[in-house]
Amino acid sequence: ARSAAAAGVAVAAALAVPPAARLLAPPSIELHLIDVGQGDAIAIRTPAGRWVLVDAGPRSDSFDAGRALVAPYLLRHGARELEALILTHPDADHVGGAGAVVRMLDPGVVLDPARPTGKAPYLDAVRAAEAAGSRWARAARGAELHVDGVDLLVLAPDSSVLAAASGANDISAVVLVRYGLFRALLMGDAPAEVELRLIARDPAALRAAVLKVGHHGSHTSTTAELLEVVRPRIALVPVGRRNRYGHPHPVVMERLRVAGATVARTDRHGSVVVRARPDGGARIVQPPLR
Repeated sequence: ARSAAAAGVAVAAALAVPPAARLLAPPSIELHLIDVGQGDAIAIRTPAGRWVLVDAGPRSDSFDAGRALVAPYLLRHGARELEALILTHPDADHVGGAGAVVRMLDPGVVLDPARPTGKAPYLDAVRAAEAAGSRWARAARGAELHVDGVDLLVLAPDSSVLAAASGANDISAVVLVRYGLFRALLMGDAPAEVELRLIARDPAALRAAVLKVGHHGSHTSTTAELLEVVRPRIALVPVGRRNRYGHPHPVVMERLRVAGATVARTDRHGSVVVRARPDGGARIVQPPLR
């Protein structure tokens, strides 16, 4: 993989994925919100059955979600490799399992905001990507990935934010998934300040049928202003059971209720699968929600 010093690569060219010989699956994509406890891992299955993973769950001294949960989940669902791995930011609950995922599923390209950090899980992911020969690109505004008619567009962070931000959440990559008329907005751990900057820049670009809420449903994210412009029909909340942070916050859940979104939470529902069509239709196919 390229080192972070290679930030000047031509991102769009570096992320061009050769088209599949033909589409073997019906014209739909799937978003898999993988239950990794208190952390994030969401996988996108393209119409041709290829996979992109955004974040890889947590790691501690005794548990590695990448090895124990994320890679086995993807293998069970037919993945044999990843087209790309996007690491939204270097916090351990998002990047902790990345090293194991890279070693087991050999991503063609790894994107991350490339904010220097000495955290062990992040360094492990970088070393694993280097050993695997994965390409590297910076996950910053303007980066794009195109696979089998699915576009993944990085809306944040801006380069100026990367240079000035004080905390990891401030640089969290925000990713828009686009497939025909369908949109999904993956907020990483982006706080309210990032949401408001995105709204000020181009509110229409944020409209999406599916919202992966920011920061596990913390009160620091998922503002009423964001929900007003996104207008999600489905909200996905990755959160650990009985977590010590009190996620998701009741005020966020009330905002989602008022917005009319169907809410799926990993602490209550386990892993969640959303199937979407290019005409914009989307529904939760696992688990059955009543």
